[in-house]
Amino acid sequence: MNWAVCVKIIRDARWQLLVSAALLFAFAWLFVWMNSLIKIGLWSTFLDMLPNFVHKLMPVPAKELLSPTGRISLVFVHIVPMILFVGWALVRGSEMISGEIESGRFEVLLTLPLPRPVWVIIPGIVTFLGAMMLAAVLWAGLWAGCHRIHLAEPVDTTRFHLAALNLAMMAFALAGMTSAISACSSSRGKTLALATVIFLAAVIVKLVARLWTAGEWLKYLSFMTLFEPQILIFTQEGSRISLQYNLALGIIGLVGHLIAAAILTRRDIPVPR
Repeated sequence: MNWAVCVKIIRDARWQLLVSAALLFAFAWLFVWMNSLIKIGLWSTFLDMLPNFVHKLMPVPAKELLSPTGRISLVFVHIVPMILFVGWALVRGSEMISGEIESGRFEVLLTLPLPRPVWVIIPGIVTFLGAMMLAAVLWAGLWAGCHRIHLAEPVDTTRFHLAALNLAMMAFALAGMTSAISACSSSRGKTLALATVIFLAAVIVKLVARLWTAGEWLKYLSFMTLFEPQILIFTQEGSRISLQYNLALGIIGLVGHLIAAAILTRRDIPVPR
């Protein structure tokens, strides 16, 4: 019976996963190609023109971003991969409970002889593995681009492993929070709206903490403080910091799914109208 549940969850997620993977691979390759066309002088001039507050927002010194590795590292914070990873987290987390209730499927599925937490645990595992697969595809696109496209300097793509992992764990943490919200709601639209607001608030709090010296303590209020892929690429202590950041993000995601499982176990399932 659990295998049948796995097949259902994978079937529900397969198209989003396949389309996201294809877009990530193509975008990573295209990003490397576009960077091969940009002259270093243009980058230096552009960075010099930026105001001081923009430099404060940079997680690494501007001179690091002038190298081919630095320019390519921007892919991990680019809006396109971010939309795909955040979209994976929001869609999978919202569909887990509130989506099933709103569609009317839970009215039948919960009559099966299965513990209710199964309907959170298995989707949570699929969400986690999907995020890891998307991160691997993004890295593979960078690897293919860096080895097939002529760059001014060779780029060591092994330095991107930790950044890709950090991106996947950020998505898993957001998915955990979304699933907890999903367990409290019967409307998928409301779940998506609230989870999106929480994500945007976390990003804003992180930026404020970085810009406002007196408000640096605000970074502890945002889970996005743990999302620093470029720092993991350039710091000498990348492995240690990666363990701390990704472990914390993993705990956030796990706790979110456990909360969702506990709520689903006790709550009533309304009949959709």
